[in-house]
Amino acid sequence: MMRLISVLLVAAAAPAAALAQQSPYAAAVQARLAGDPDRAIGLLEPVVASDPGNVDARVQLGLAQLARSDFDAAERAFTAALAQAPDYTDAHIGLARVAQRRGDTAGALAALSSVPANNPEAAALRVQLAPRASGPRLRLDVETSHSSLTGPQPDWKEAAAQLRYQAASGAAVTGRVEYARRFGINDVYIEAAVEQRLSDQARAYVSVGTTIDADFRPRWQIGAGGSLRVRGGGNATVLTLDARQSSFANGEVQSVTPGIEQYLGGAAWLTGRWINLFDERGAHRSGYLVRGDLQVVEPVRVFAGYSDAPDTDEGRVVPVRSVFAGISIDVDSATTLRASIAHEDRATGSDRTQFGLGLGLRF
Repeated sequence: MMRLISVLLVAAAAPAAALAQQSPYAAAVQARLAGDPDRAIGLLEPVVASDPGNVDARVQLGLAQLARSDFDAAERAFTAALAQAPDYTDAHIGLARVAQRRGDTAGALAALSSVPANNPEAAALRVQLAPRASGPRLRLDVETSHSSLTGPQPDWKEAAAQLRYQAASGAAVTGRVEYARRFGINDVYIEAAVEQRLSDQARAYVSVGTTIDADFRPRWQIGAGGSLRVRGGGNATVLTLDARQSSFANGEVQSVTPGIEQYLGGAAWLTGRWINLFDERGAHRSGYLVRGDLQVVEPVRVFAGYSDAPDTDEGRVVPVRSVFAGISIDVDSATTLRASIAHEDRATGSDRTQFGLGLGLRF
């Protein structure tokens, strides 16, 4: 009996002993495949530090960092591996996946150019990238909202439809129609915009719009602006600018809004806007908007924000404080659903609570 117990104890201890003898590299690969990138990184970093020429460890480190959405670190690991082994296929594919996660389709395809066509992983990735790189695309966005106002004012109702055509050259043309019912009066505003990609880091656009028989919306409006990516990678920084000249029934209003978008590892980003308005008398009013977005899981994004800035109300500039939040869900690769809520505390007139729904279609 004692002999049987001894045999069983030895058999039970064997897997533990084997695990203890497992190399840090093998344990790291196992941890990464099991969905524990933090443990994998903790095991691999000492391996790479003690043996910089271990390209296998560098690639595995890059894959673990990519799983944690640390794009800059993953890019450095794959690049370092390729500096020692230029034909390392997994490193090229790793760089392609980094570019893909950043939304850089051209960069992803360039990274795959060194990978043989018969590589199954690269072939599958090329198929994923092909729709984005295959020329013109259309996007249709439809939005509707209902606003409850304090006091005797009737509720507001708004709806909008926007169609965007994206050409392979980097140019895009957008047409937008907005319907608004306020104070028992209807206005329909129409706008067209043209955007051009100047480089991988810079974009610029111009817009022009008009309201048919305008009551509270601008009789006409022109705008221009753009964006500049001053730092790339998962912690990218993007500077933005929007300027508009609007003509209302009781005067003209100008706005200049510089802003910044700061990405935090690819899954979250912050937006800031400095809003400057010049009212119908030429007086300068300014305020700000801050917003945070978080990609909770791959198809679900939530956002929330606050603004304390001037706004135009029937052509008059009035201070408005607003809090807002919402959610965006990618139902599939071609369909997005959105919902939002906002509350405005207006310095004059009624306060407003707005509920909005939206649908985005890509084809």
